[in-house]
Amino acid sequence: MRRLSLALCLAIVAAICNARLAPADQIRLPLELSSESRLDRLARWLKAIEQHLPGADDEFLREVASWSNDDLRMLWIDVNAVVQLMRDPRTVKFQVRAESSSAASAIRYPAPQLLRLRRLACAAAGALVDRQCVAINAAATLDAGLVRVAGAAGAAKLRGDDNYVLRRGALLHADAAMLPRAPLETPTASPSVGPRTFRVQISDGRQINAGLTAVHWEIARMALDHVKPPGADRAAPGGDPMVRRWYHATAVWMAHREDYDPLHLERGLEIFRDDPDLLFLSGCQRETFAAPHIQAAVHSISLPSGYSVWLESERGELQRAETFFRRALGVKPGFDEARLRLGRVLGLLGRHGDAAQELRQAVATVDDDLLRYYGELFLGAEEEALGRYDAAFDAYQRAAALYQAAQSPRLALSSLGRRRGDRAAALRALQQLFDQPSSGLDRHDPWWTYHIAPGRNADELLEALRQPFLAERER
Repeated sequence: MRRLSLALCLAIVAAICNARLAPADQIRLPLELSSESRLDRLARWLKAIEQHLPGADDEFLREVASWSNDDLRMLWIDVNAVVQLMRDPRTVKFQVRAESSSAASAIRYPAPQLLRLRRLACAAAGALVDRQCVAINAAATLDAGLVRVAGAAGAAKLRGDDNYVLRRGALLHADAAMLPRAPLETPTASPSVGPRTFRVQISDGRQINAGLTAVHWEIARMALDHVKPPGADRAAPGGDPMVRRWYHATAVWMAHREDYDPLHLERGLEIFRDDPDLLFLSGCQRETFAAPHIQAAVHSISLPSGYSVWLESERGELQRAETFFRRALGVKPGFDEARLRLGRVLGLLGRHGDAAQELRQAVATVDDDLLRYYGELFLGAEEEALGRYDAAFDAYQRAAALYQAAQSPRLALSSLGRRRGDRAAALRALQQLFDQPSSGLDRHDPWWTYHIAPGRNADELLEALRQPFLAERER
């Protein structure tokens, strides 16, 4: 059974879901790859990596972003093969495995294509003067662009980093994935090697579109899987700070754009098991998946035969969110935002006493007005659920004081007044709400963006990720 892993990509009201093929859909027999045009594309990819300016919407990015799903799946295979040759030039048998599969596929290149692939690997590794590359006359067969790739990769190696193509490949495909999405493609019934990402667009709880989308994130993750930290003799991405920054920045971007991909964070946590930021973002993602509009949408999805939704019930998703937030706090006890969200999740699970305890602690230590606002708002709700109406009133008032034009605390105070039988207080809170400016911009309520708040620093994280590579280009 194929799995549909839920992802959200909400442009106002649109949600998007991901599906990936299971092992049964992978071709395990040797596959003959004889198309010379595919290796032409691989060569263009290597040159695009060297010329693309991370973060820029340039012609090199646009070319890679224009390639079809089939082109990108074949590129995923060929990059796999190039990396295996970079690490061991003697490789003759290639094995590739998609992230969602436990079974590998064997790939066989005809002799002329294998020779060309070896020469491209010499350029990618910055190894044109190595004995194996001299033996196949690699330098003389490469064009000027590939010679530049070889020079840049060799210079990086001299600085102690043997990952030039891998790092910049991941940056290139992340930039491509962050461009406005191309139209979805109709899925075919025929199996294929490589990743396939199936998306379902949902609006107001109803499916409006479905199809295959580009696998840029999958290519980027695959490239980073092969990173060797300086001084290491084998791939060990978990020991590399840039890989960690890449997962953190891109996951925060996904949260900000509501473009959630569970496999992205799953892979990040496989590499960085105890990273508090990735644990926190995983909890936020599961908290989102528990939302009523997402849960309702899942039941309306019409999927192709063989696909199923990979999403738990509201309670199941909340429990998973709780686990992630507790793990984050176990690693980083002072993680106030994780504690705040843990409190909210516990409240949604009906554990109001535990929720109030976590929220009180978070509110007492947090030094950010936005988080304090959320904490006071949630604490008021938990105190109210526990029948502590005076404490609830005080919490709502503190939230209202932080964002005086926000509607949520006023509505909560009015509802609390009605619950207490204090009609005057209920009307007074509503009047305070009506007295606020009529402009929507002036009446902004941070509650409206709670679901994307974990992504609020996406731009600065991406800038910090790219800066070393931009600085290197300037030297």
